[in-house]
Amino acid sequence: MAKIIDPRRHTWCSTPVDDFGLLVDADEYYPEFYRVASKARRYLLLAGWQFDSDVALLRGGREAEVSSPITLLKFLNHLCEINPDLQIFILAWDFHLVFALEREWLQQLVFEWTNHRLHFLFDATHVERASHHQKFVVVDGELSFLGGLDLCDHRWDDRSHANRNPFRVSRGEPHKPFHDVQAYLRGREVARALTEIFTDRWRRAGGVPIALPDLEGAEPTFPDYRPEGGTPIAARRVTLSRTDPHGAPTGAPNCTEVRDLYLDAIDAAERFIYIETQYFSSQVIAEGIVRRMRAEGRPPLDVVLMLNMEAETMKEQIAVGLSQAKVLGALRAAAAETGHRLGVYYTLPACGEDETAERATYIHSKLMIVDDRFLTVGSANLTNRSLSIDTEINASVETEDPGDALGRSIRRVRASLIGEHLGDTEFDRVDDLVAYLDGLASPPTGPRTPGSSCRLRLHPSPTADERALLEVIDPHQLPFDPAAAEDIDKRNGSLFVGGLGALWRHLFSSRSDANHAGTSLTDANHAGTSLTDANHAGTSLTDANHAGTSLTDANHAGTSLTDANHAGTSRSDTSRSDTSRTDASRTDASRTDAT
Repeated sequence: MAKIIDPRRHTWCSTPVDDFGLLVDADEYYPEFYRVASKARRYLLLAGWQFDSDVALLRGGREAEVSSPITLLKFLNHLCEINPDLQIFILAWDFHLVFALEREWLQQLVFEWTNHRLHFLFDATHVERASHHQKFVVVDGELSFLGGLDLCDHRWDDRSHANRNPFRVSRGEPHKPFHDVQAYLRGREVARALTEIFTDRWRRAGGVPIALPDLEGAEPTFPDYRPEGGTPIAARRVTLSRTDPHGAPTGAPNCTEVRDLYLDAIDAAERFIYIETQYFSSQVIAEGIVRRMRAEGRPPLDVVLMLNMEAETMKEQIAVGLSQAKVLGALRAAAAETGHRLGVYYTLPACGEDETAERATYIHSKLMIVDDRFLTVGSANLTNRSLSIDTEINASVETEDPGDALGRSIRRVRASLIGEHLGDTEFDRVDDLVAYLDGLASPPTGPRTPGSSCRLRLHPSPTADERALLEVIDPHQLPFDPAAAEDIDKRNGSLFVGGLGALWRHLFSSRSDANHAGTSLTDANHAGTSLTDANHAGTSLTDANHAGTSLTDANHAGTSLTDANHAGTSRSDTSRSDTSRTDASRTDASRTDAT
């Protein structure tokens, strides 16, 4: 078999690793982060799309086994108090105004007030309308975590994904079942590479230079590390790939290494492609799958896509929902034309005999496996923006022999993930994946297929509503999911091209009935932003952390966010982490989860 990973096309760096594996769902990742951070002696580097100071890292009885705090900020402060040599650096995306009602206010003051060795910085150096979406942690230059999980609210769940779980709460309120994947990587070289990205972004964001201790000859903190949970992968080398228009840390412009890696892996597929992604709106990835389906003389494929049931908010539907519907329609047509097998699914939480699922499990993971010989996992969704203008980081491994130790461990990962979605821990199948899963899956509406798991469902998209909208509007012409940085200016003002009025009327007339959670979407402010002004979509979304903009119309309270997160005001007691943070502005109903 030809190699997939090409150092010239989609490799920022390739490094040896001492240990590599996956932590599936926050119930495996959060306690592992807690355990590892508790042992840190030198420094912690945390980069993310979102951080919440009060997210509980230990749940389900684990909290009773420790004496230290279990919420993020208090825990980090405790580490600084007990270790006078420890330095902690947190680098967070300087989020857009559209997310203001879903985030902690005065967050930089809240974090930096805690301890002078805990440093927090917002990073606004992304290109216009992009986001910093990399999610990784480096501990003492030896151990790293990387993937789709942020340390924030509404992310925790365990692999059972029970319909009702008393531990799946944020601020005392239950939230949706949630699935994600995070990699762990032990090795100084891979940690050094991620540290280079972190320190370069920190410098670009205006932070003071970071002086980290020299580890040459230093006694290791984690010489015999093994996670308490997780799924090990028998890799001794890992490739890191980026999306980054600025190319940190090398400065190479317009890095699309993750996109190119996906395309080459898809083209190399001989038996099957297994994908989990929060969104699938990428034209170029869809075209790559269609191109492989139409390649003459190549064997037929099983293509399995695990997606979310539907866009959860109007904002999400406009930004990526319609684009995904168009992409899935094209893939279904190509599969029917060529004879390849395409299975598109979503999953429900585990239900008791007399229980009905209240909502689908939210798929937030970003992972692809090809032929049990290639695996990539990271922060990049299969959207145009994730593969072009946002900053992303993926870790990948491959073998030329699916029967060797690495290939067998990749197969165990795939079987474990599919088994989780089925509710079948014994699942282990390679051939005829789509036919087998289709036989188990139930339709999206109506009674469960007799004898099937209550978990797996056939994905309905494109629905009749989506097809009707696609008749009057081309979602790829909207400015929300650009495929390249230059598309931002090109699409400026294009919001009304192709029938936005029809889109708007249709969404408002149908979403209140269609939304399975029962939440009315007839008020644009429910999504945390007023969309009545076309400028909200055709122009840059002003950054809430720097804008002196009053959110009178958006937040119903008339509160001005005048440079809220970077205010030069005195650090009064009201900005401390123990104060009330107006939880009403961060309800689950307004979450977009566009992460």
